[in-house]
Amino acid sequence: MNCDVMLTAEEFKTIHNTLWAMEYQGMDSKTAAEKIRGALAGAYAQESKAFSAKSDNFDQVKKDLGLSAIWSIYEVENLSDRHPFEDVTTVTYKNHWGTKPVVVPINGATWAALYVAGNAAIRDSGDDHHVFIEQFKKVGDTLVMHTGS
Repeated sequence: MNCDVMLTAEEFKTIHNTLWAMEYQGMDSKTAAEKIRGALAGAYAQESKAFSAKSDNFDQVKKDLGLSAIWSIYEVENLSDRHPFEDVTTVTYKNHWGTKPVVVPINGATWAALYVAGNAAIRDSGDDHHVFIEQFKKVGDTLVMHTGS
């Protein structure tokens, strides 16, 4: 989920009553799934809108900073926020072909600073296929970056 969704009272009632009907009245699963999916339509729309807004923001940061990598860590709300990795100084990236790891300094304490460092690591590795930044794992004073395609 990319946002906290809100259900209307009617949507909640439909879901609740459908679950009750499944359990106590033997409602078939196909009918139940249709009713629940219908009741969740508003929540799905909220999620889609939030995802699009977040994706648009990430794309704008990418453009503003002149980056080529694609930020795919959707748990991050705002790239201007401070990241939680205390005392890290570098990003290490070993591309998918197992070549020598690239180590890039981190200049700042925000998610955007990690984006810049991750972009540089991908660029310096020569990997022009796995450009989706998906995860950082802290190992000592470095962050090991994982990417996808």
